[in-house]
Amino acid sequence: MNKVSIVIRNKNEASYLETTLRILTEIYSEDIQEIIIIDNESTDNSIEVAENYGCKIFNITDFTYGRAINMGIEKATSNYVLLLSSHAVPVGNSFFRNTISFVTANPGIAGVRYINSISNYKRAVENNFRVKEPLLYGLMAGCCLINKTAWEEIRFNEELSFSEDKEWSVRAIESGYEIADMNESFFYFINRSKSSLVNRYRNETLEEYRLHNKSFPSSLHIAGSFVNAAFFKNFLSFLDKISFEYQLLKAKLYIRKKLNNSSKT
Repeated sequence: MNKVSIVIRNKNEASYLETTLRILTEIYSEDIQEIIIIDNESTDNSIEVAENYGCKIFNITDFTYGRAINMGIEKATSNYVLLLSSHAVPVGNSFFRNTISFVTANPGIAGVRYINSISNYKRAVENNFRVKEPLLYGLMAGCCLINKTAWEEIRFNEELSFSEDKEWSVRAIESGYEIADMNESFFYFINRSKSSLVNRYRNETLEEYRLHNKSFPSSLHIAGSFVNAAFFKNFLSFLDKISFEYQLLKAKLYIRKKLNNSSKT
């Protein structure tokens, strides 16, 4: 059975990385050929964590997601490379074995996307577990498998700030390969700060509009959306929370009443 090379992109995520590496090495050691860390100048103890688990560590300074992925796959010694975030872990004892059996039996598959929601599951079933709209439903670099043979023909775009996985999926399909959905899953665990969420939204939305050739809303529309969200939607959300807390209050009083009556009998 072929083993898998794992490539993890990391920057200052030592605590998440520790959890991911512990699970990978304790549960899947027989399935893994190597774990490669592409570290973007971390200033925490990420490197120490990676060294403790015997990872191969490479530093990247001029970081983009596509450039980090290309570096990692280039260093990989297996033909099958699992791209993984520091805050993502595979689920299931047969995750790797089922994946390898699947891709070795289907050499025309360039990449595998794993099911991680009911909507993705429904879409996969409807499309016989083949991705039909790669710009929308292509690979998720947080956890996906790459066939290195296909990658040698089609490298990831190193200029994009986001959506490098979806853009690669488009070019892979245009080159005659397939992107497959697979009935395996993963946990994605991270608690992002508000500034991180804003940065992620900015980069993701920017590349989405570029790749889809869509027109971004006008300044007036953006201002109107802000007013609507900041005042109207927040007010409705506040009322909804008050209503919920009131219902919860009644439930607590009901429980207290029932317990008091029980203690008297």
